[in-house]
Amino acid sequence: MDTADSSAPIKVSRLGKRYANGAGVTDVSMTVRPGAVTGLIGVNGAGKSTTLRSLMGLVRPDAGEIHLFGRPASEPARNRIGFLPEERGLAPRDRARSVIAFHGRMKGLDRRAAYASADRLLERVGLGARRTARICELSKGNAQRVQILCTLVHQPDLLILDEPLSGLDPVAQSEILALFAEFRAAGGSILLSTHSMAAVESICDHVVMLSAGVTVFEGDLAEAADQAPHGAIVVTSDPAALRAVAERLGGSAAPLSAGLGEAVRWRVLLPAHVPHPALLRALSERSIPVMAFEPIQKNLEGAFWTLARAATDNRAA
Repeated sequence: MDTADSSAPIKVSRLGKRYANGAGVTDVSMTVRPGAVTGLIGVNGAGKSTTLRSLMGLVRPDAGEIHLFGRPASEPARNRIGFLPEERGLAPRDRARSVIAFHGRMKGLDRRAAYASADRLLERVGLGARRTARICELSKGNAQRVQILCTLVHQPDLLILDEPLSGLDPVAQSEILALFAEFRAAGGSILLSTHSMAAVESICDHVVMLSAGVTVFEGDLAEAADQAPHGAIVVTSDPAALRAVAERLGGSAAPLSAGLGEAVRWRVLLPAHVPHPALLRALSERSIPVMAFEPIQKNLEGAFWTLARAATDNRAA
């Protein structure tokens, strides 16, 4: 792994790519720093997969710039990347060892080096005894392990991973996360695309948030969590009274979408100096029925929804 290149492994500026159905991205910018694990988060349809496909040259952007390792994106630069796409694509009759080695040879390894690397990685995740097993003979979790090993076989400088923990049980997740930690310790960088806020909080130190094809935040994890609002989620049968109480305390209340048959939840935002018990006490003093009350956590999820909503409001204005 060549760690001499200190340029940012990924730098994206004002990326745009629209499809005929209107989906895609309109303004994505981000930087993946050397040696960092960067989380790319957003709901389904936010533009994460389009961004990754653009990075890997699988789609041609309509606008913007992509630099890899300090230079305009090119095939030699992409050969330094291990890529796990959203669509898993292992042939069911292929053998684990052979498919990993095949990916290594596509990235420039000779046959002997590719098979040696495949064997080492399979041993590392406890699949050495299954190296000649066909993919269709493996459990879903083990097949996913093999897919991830395909990204590591050529000792890349950068990993780009789309939902790498999907389908893995907690033990398998821990093993794969340990592999990623080893990769990072050796100087590698990781871009991890996911809609799991918990996964980002557990392994990332930098985060990029997408909403409706636009970057709404980029920064360190702690900085992102600080964007979370202060308030609570409340379910009540008297929303007018709830709004009045929130406004009297200097805050606001707005409905959140609810599923079919569910009670409407209200998002109550409060000034920083107003504690949650003050809201509960004010509701109780006015005999306002409260079926549920959940303080908004100062975490990544709270921050994401706040920033995504603000971006939506700005676009509508």
